[in-house]
Amino acid sequence: MKSRLPLKLLLSAFALLVSSALVSAAGWQTDTQGTSNWHVSPPIGQCNVSRAKNRAIRAGIYRSEIVYRDENVLIFRGLTLDGDRKEITFGNEESCPELESRDIP
Repeated sequence: MKSRLPLKLLLSAFALLVSSALVSAAGWQTDTQGTSNWHVSPPIGQCNVSRAKNRAIRAGIYRSEIVYRDENVLIFRGLTLDGDRKEITFGNEESCPELESRDIP
C-alpha cells in the first residue's frame, strides 16, 4: 500500500494558499513594514466612516465616535475645543453631507 503523505501535503498546501488568498481579498491590507490592517471600503455610493470622522473634525468636533449608523445616516458624538459635547449627523451618501449638528446637554 503506497503512502498518501505526498497527496495530503499537496492538498494542505493548496488549502493554505486558497485560504490566504481569501483572507487578503476580504479586507486585510499590509504595508511595507509587515503590519496588517483591516480595511473594507464602503459600498459604492455610501459614506466612508473615516471620511465622516474627518469632516466632524473639520466641523470642530474632536474625539468623536460613531454612535449610530444605518442606510440613511451616520451619527457621531464628540467634544469641542471648549469641552462641550456635540453631536453631528451625516447623510450616508458618497459625499457625506452634513445634515444636522447639535449640542448635547
